[in-house]
Amino acid sequence: MRVLWSSNSPFCQTGYGIQTAIATHQLKKMGHEVAIFAFYGLEGSQIDWLGIPIFPNNPRDWGQTDAHMFYDYFKADIYLSLVDAWVLRGLDVRMNWVPWMPVDHDPCPDAVVRTLKESPNIVKPIAMSRFGQEKLKEKGIESYYIPHSVDTSLYSPDIEDRKKTREGFNWKDKFVIGTVGTNHGERKNWITSMKAVKKLNDMHPGEIVYYMHTDPVCDRGLNLAALRVNLGMEDYTFVPSKPSMTIGIEPEAMVRAYNAMDVFLLLSKGEGFGIPLIESQSCGTPIITTKCTAQTELMGGGWFVENLIPTWTGQASWQFECDVNEAVEKLEEAYQAKKNGTILEQCEKARHKALEYGNDVVYSEYWPPVLKDIEKRIKGPKSLEGVQQWRLGFLPGNCIPRKVLDIGCGVTQPYRPHLEHLGEYVGIDTKNGPGVKRMDAHNLKFKDKEFGFVWMSELLEHVKDADRVLVEAQRVGVHGVCLFSTPVNPFYKMDPDHKEVKLPYHTLKSGDGLITW
Repeated sequence: MRVLWSSNSPFCQTGYGIQTAIATHQLKKMGHEVAIFAFYGLEGSQIDWLGIPIFPNNPRDWGQTDAHMFYDYFKADIYLSLVDAWVLRGLDVRMNWVPWMPVDHDPCPDAVVRTLKESPNIVKPIAMSRFGQEKLKEKGIESYYIPHSVDTSLYSPDIEDRKKTREGFNWKDKFVIGTVGTNHGERKNWITSMKAVKKLNDMHPGEIVYYMHTDPVCDRGLNLAALRVNLGMEDYTFVPSKPSMTIGIEPEAMVRAYNAMDVFLLLSKGEGFGIPLIESQSCGTPIITTKCTAQTELMGGGWFVENLIPTWTGQASWQFECDVNEAVEKLEEAYQAKKNGTILEQCEKARHKALEYGNDVVYSEYWPPVLKDIEKRIKGPKSLEGVQQWRLGFLPGNCIPRKVLDIGCGVTQPYRPHLEHLGEYVGIDTKNGPGVKRMDAHNLKFKDKEFGFVWMSELLEHVKDADRVLVEAQRVGVHGVCLFSTPVNPFYKMDPDHKEVKLPYHTLKSGDGLITW
């Protein structure tokens, strides 16, 4: 397939940038034609990176403005995005969109659910964690599962390098804690992490080092430099230089940093995956993390912080704050484990867990069957249904009897939330789905005028006998609206399964057919 990959540029030392570098290289090795549309990390003009073209993004809207232009230019088969799905709600519907996406709240936020259910161009989403896949399923959304990966041959334990690094920083006899994470908002929970490390240092003065791999002062984040001073942590906390964070730190330096740590601390309130948790464990460094969202499945060696407090976020869902005292307890357990030598067992478990997410594993076991299924889906009949907002204007305010029938509702029943105010909702389709009744629209198993309103959107152009389906719909419904694509619609030919409906109907400006009764 020809894959237009949309995410951070591959030379950005961010989680998405690192995964872009890995994934596009691996997909190319698998025989796919790949180009990158960098919505962050490249402006101006196209460049080539290891034989892969990278297209720039100037408008800074996650690429929505220029996406279709580059999709057409590259003659892409799919648009594979690595970013939150909800920020791409306005993507051009003419592209086959495959979002590889995080879910870092519980439950999955409505903005994410609406985007996935109402975007007609989504082939099928890819969840990057089992947690995310489960939360999507709870909302009636089926997804693939492909985790992030790490180069476990590069990110590996190195005792000699560990000694050199610690001696170089005069950390030889210290208990070294590290956190790698962005400073954007409060999701990474830097405040609680710093307070916990301070309390541990108060218990063991002069023995603690905290390496904070982040930009302590940035426009989108907290002023961690000021917090560091306020908490009196200047003597034992360290951050990278501003130039190195701006330019990017090479992976080999990150490996040395992880190897220098005794324990990796990440008290995130929610993670879509949590790449540093695997990178650190791949280097044999055990972790301390909150037992919520995707973190629950990434623990190999280390300690969970389990006493969590649900916190309502701007995405109208829950993430999770932790108890700072419990975090201190887990840090103390790790400290004592180092003292008595039992931490070595946690180091082995950590490395063993990380191997499950090695590049060789993920790109041999997870990606091939998913890409094969995607290719099958895009070559078959397409469903561009979803919710088209302008169509909602045809829905009535009420009906009698207070019962509504959605014929050809689809597996995910995208119009259901907009129809349920009319009364008892019944959705039928020839395919299975949560709460969907399997039924042939040519022969409805309902009484005459059983429904006050009947809704049909994108159905008639797919059935064998449109006249028969319409007669059946009019039989069971007091009132109804039927909308369908016609050859006048510019998107009609995008679906090879479309049949021309030869019935008397009005044609809207959009080129859609309209039948009401």
